[in-house]
Amino acid sequence: MIEDTIVGRDLGTITFPIDRSKLMELSRSFFDTDPTWHDPEAAAAQGFAEVPTPPTVTTLVDHWRAGGALETAASIGADLNRLLHGEASWELLVPVHLGDVLTTRGSITDVTRREGKRGGTMTMVTIQTEFVNQRGELAARRTDVLIETGA
Repeated sequence: MIEDTIVGRDLGTITFPIDRSKLMELSRSFFDTDPTWHDPEAAAAQGFAEVPTPPTVTTLVDHWRAGGALETAASIGADLNRLLHGEASWELLVPVHLGDVLTTRGSITDVTRREGKRGGTMTMVTIQTEFVNQRGELAARRTDVLIETGA
C-alpha cells in the first residue's frame, strides 16, 4: 500500500550516457529508420550541428536503474499488479545530444486519492525527475504520474 508519507522521498541519482546504440533503439521503437537520429554524418547531411534527440530520450534512465522501470514503483509500496503509468510530461530546458552524460535526481512530489469509476480508490503518485548534463546545466524535467488502481 502506498502511504502519504512518501511525499518528499528522494529517489536517488542515476548517471547514464546518451549513446548511439540507445538512440538507434529508441528511433526504431518509433518505427523511424532515419539514421539522422543516431548517426552524426547523417545528421550533418541534414543540416544538424549535432545528432538530435527526442524528448523521450530521458526514458533511457530506466535501462540504468537497478531493477528497471518498475523499481521505483516497488520501492514506494505500489502493488505492481494494479499499477498503471498515467501520465508523463517534459519540460525541456537545453538540448540533449549524442555524447551527453545525464545525472538524474528524482523525488515524490505528491500522493492523491480518488474514487475510481469502476469502484475502489485509486492512488496517484507524482514523481519529478531532473536531468542535469555533464556541464551542470539542468537539461530537462520530467513529471510522471503512477496510478495504483482500486482493489
